[in-house]
Amino acid sequence: MSSKSSISPRTSPGSMDVMTHPLFQRAVERAANFKCLQAIKAGKLRVVTQEHANPAIATRFTPRMDVVDDPSSNSLIAVFELPGIKTSDVTLQIRGGSLIISGERRAPPAVEKALRALQRSLPRNPLTAADSLVSGEMESDTDSNSGTALPSTITLHELRFGQFYRAIPVPEGIKESDVSAALQDGMLTVTWPKYPNGTAMQNVTPPVSPMAARAAH
Repeated sequence: MSSKSSISPRTSPGSMDVMTHPLFQRAVERAANFKCLQAIKAGKLRVVTQEHANPAIATRFTPRMDVVDDPSSNSLIAVFELPGIKTSDVTLQIRGGSLIISGERRAPPAVEKALRALQRSLPRNPLTAADSLVSGEMESDTDSNSGTALPSTITLHELRFGQFYRAIPVPEGIKESDVSAALQDGMLTVTWPKYPNGTAMQNVTPPVSPMAARAAH
């Protein structure tokens, strides 16, 4: 009676070490991120929510604001939420019948360093990384001899940095010299007349939030 011997696949300890090595795992993640970016650029993949976007990719954001319309006053007041902004970082312009508030909020050095490290890590081929680990050409991120530290990483990214932009409709004839602004405690207060000096009041409705509209009714 002959017996059949079962043949099981043989996995060398060296290959298992490579697959579980942090550098190899990070290389796989980098390759996956790169493929996603390629699919987005090709129109094959669409980002639905901005929270899931790559934090290293700078995007323009819209600062939140409140608009105050006092019937007893000839001016409108808008208050913008812009913490971490200096006066030199903000630009106010009148263009195309709108008051344009734009500028840039810069990331603190620690966050900027981590974002740059993330950008530098993309893209890399995981197969090439595995071959380099086996051959010993790729060194670990932490050198036990030199004591080089691992690069900083973003473990939670909720703050918005980069370019910001907001446009508010204003009556025709309003000039930039009619607009005043003050920045204090991260709040930008902008004031402009409801109508140009020497002219009748125009039918320009200030921005109204849905909550304020419901309260008015």
